[in-house]
Amino acid sequence: MRKFRQASMCFIAAPVFVLSSSGLAADRRPVAGGVSSEIADRPSADWGAPAMGRLENGVRFAILPRQGNEPGVAVLMRNEGGFIAEHRPGERGLAHLIEHVVFHSPTVGSPDDVDHFTRAGLQLTLPAPHVATTSWRESNYFLSSKTRQSADLDGILSLLREAASDLTFRADAVDGQRTSVMREMADKKLGNEIYADYIAAIAPGSPNDRIDAQNSDDVPTASIDTIRGLYRRLYRPENMMIVVVGNVRPGEVEKLIEKRFGDWKSIKPAHRQETFPMFQRNLIRPVSFSARPQGRRTALVTVVMSTPVPSSRRDQQARAEIMDLLTTRAINDRLATLQPGSPPGKVGMFIENGEQGQRQIMLWDNFAADQWKPAVTGLWKTTCDLANSGFTANEWAAAKHNLEADLKQRTINMPKTANVDLAKDLSHVLADGRDLIQPDELLSYARMMLPRISARDASNWWREQWGSGVEHLRVEDPDLARVQNPVSSIRAAAAEAVGTYTCKLS
Repeated sequence: MRKFRQASMCFIAAPVFVLSSSGLAADRRPVAGGVSSEIADRPSADWGAPAMGRLENGVRFAILPRQGNEPGVAVLMRNEGGFIAEHRPGERGLAHLIEHVVFHSPTVGSPDDVDHFTRAGLQLTLPAPHVATTSWRESNYFLSSKTRQSADLDGILSLLREAASDLTFRADAVDGQRTSVMREMADKKLGNEIYADYIAAIAPGSPNDRIDAQNSDDVPTASIDTIRGLYRRLYRPENMMIVVVGNVRPGEVEKLIEKRFGDWKSIKPAHRQETFPMFQRNLIRPVSFSARPQGRRTALVTVVMSTPVPSSRRDQQARAEIMDLLTTRAINDRLATLQPGSPPGKVGMFIENGEQGQRQIMLWDNFAADQWKPAVTGLWKTTCDLANSGFTANEWAAAKHNLEADLKQRTINMPKTANVDLAKDLSHVLADGRDLIQPDELLSYARMMLPRISARDASNWWREQWGSGVEHLRVEDPDLARVQNPVSSIRAAAAEAVGTYTCKLS
């Protein structure tokens, strides 16, 4: 298996149909059954408390000790500043290119070795299908050591430090990776374009709308100076985070991080942190459609709102996550009941927080050919019923019972979670200003909270959430190319669904 294979973030061509676990629901008012902050003091069955801090030069770190059964330790380096930072002329796609060059570039200390990172890393790390990603807001590099020995961990940290500050960008090394990036993005072009069209409809002006879906416009022609200039601007101590997860002593690991990254100084004066554009609420239209010949067939009802600032209280973060998970389960169960016999993933609902720069709630129906009208009427009626009647006592009781069972299983599976996956989770919550809440801790919060949340409480919470966003109905179907006025036809299908209700498209 090839050990170092780059894999940039692919903009998905369809929604990721999973339960949200990020849970940044707004803290506007208490939900019945608040949870105790004392739970956070209980020791986890598998994870210790993460040790977090910042070096004097600005490098952040987080160290999560756990017993685990892995032979080594996971190390993640996260650099803030991805596609959205490519705002200067000639920079499109270069953050992704830099990610590739890291693995195939000489360094200051090894000026004649194009494969220095790979050659040195082979001695230290386990094989992995992917070791790097680039998204709109960061680049990540994640490795797992073969052993828990300090020397191996130190060697990996040394490699990452060289990647962060010592690349030479020799022309032949860069040119080889230009081809690799262009090939990778060409393979994802259709999916990227479908996703970009979707984001442009539901969240115009947000990062994934503003950035080019292909993200490779300038890769073939950008000069070495331009590439190196972006590298120096983005790869700076204040933009860097190191995360280590495994059977380690946090104090010893912190000393290793200080040893390798503590003397790193920015070449240029500190620059202003990039600000991410928010979606433009006033530009969201009530209805949109896509009739791409090679597109997907799906109907979607969404609301988009600003991502709430997470509470500083751990128990409030847990409460928000539990409410998201409960509601997602209840609505998924309702949708499945309305279409018995449908294959998994045909209908569903999910909540996404923050990754796109906004909080997004979506219900979908991946319909078959010639079935877009029933899909629209079904989804629109469901959202209208929820807004008017809310949840029934039976479906809310079932959601609570099943969520507790899910959290029990997640607790049982805690020891099986890979160190590198925990490192990714920890990097995200640290970047977002949240806490990493373990499954067993979340289960404890849920057991206190669930008995006190009635279906009426849940219905009120849902109406407040849904009403906080901008509602949008979208249909994607190649068959719409034969419809004379798709928007009017979609509106008519929605109107047919609601009867005497007041759920009208604006």
